[in-house]
Amino acid sequence: GALLSTTDIITDIYVVTTYYKTAALHAQANALLAMFSVNTIIQIVVVIYLYGKKSITTKARETLISLFCLRPVVDAYRLSINEDEDEDAEKPVNQLSELIMNKGIEMASEGVPGCVLQIYVWLKSPSDAGMFALLSIAISALTTGYTSAILSFGIDVDANCRRKQPRFYGYIPSDSTSRSRIFVLMTLIGGLHNLSRSVGMAILLSEGLVGLIFVLGEFTAFILYKIARGDFYYYLRADGVMAGIMGLVSRVISLVIVAFSGSVHYRHPFEMGGVAYLSSVLWAQVMPFVALQVGESVEEGMRGEI
Repeated sequence: GALLSTTDIITDIYVVTTYYKTAALHAQANALLAMFSVNTIIQIVVVIYLYGKKSITTKARETLISLFCLRPVVDAYRLSINEDEDEDAEKPVNQLSELIMNKGIEMASEGVPGCVLQIYVWLKSPSDAGMFALLSIAISALTTGYTSAILSFGIDVDANCRRKQPRFYGYIPSDSTSRSRIFVLMTLIGGLHNLSRSVGMAILLSEGLVGLIFVLGEFTAFILYKIARGDFYYYLRADGVMAGIMGLVSRVISLVIVAFSGSVHYRHPFEMGGVAYLSSVLWAQVMPFVALQVGESVEEGMRGEI
């Protein structure tokens, strides 16, 4: 899975170089680079938060890991060797939580928007995007599915989570054969969910202002819903303005993850909550068809004006 994430980064970089070869796609190439940069910046901010009490050497090492796109491999390795056994109380979260946070950031800031943008470009200019873009899109969708699966799977099989919340965690069976089968199915379902929703979003965005209204409306409705429930702030400790920033960023990330992967974990009341999760998943199934209808209506309106 870590290698899949790294492969996704490599194919995306290749797509960026392809876009730069076509003058009409320079803006899209810059947008992809901006997504990479946002992902890296947010991960570095998280590093500063998580390793704030560590030495300068440790913080510099963790920053370089994020800068060189090695975070997926390093996090997976640390979790596999149970590095938490050697950790002290200076880190506010364990290694599993750190991996989940980094995976969520990667998916929401680079994986999902990058896939949507590549589909958008291919729908608008397939000859300029090239056939390799389809492989990159497929890998991006599969990577998102894998990330969604690892988020839900990793926390559900965690012994500490099952002990603290046995009524919520424990839906994945204990035998290795069933676990492997479920993980593969979760990855494929998440990838297909992502591909379907991304195509719908790309169609909406191709309509210009209409697509932007849909996106902003969905995010605004979710944030207002969380505020109305008194559930806007996140569980990570923070005060003042930082608490509000972390609440906004975390809620937006959770909405993106569920909307584009349907990650099962986010039905948790501390995340999306049952009602918001179910509404988002159902909307994701009908959204591509709504996008097609909106696109046809816009085209008919333009023809009528002409």
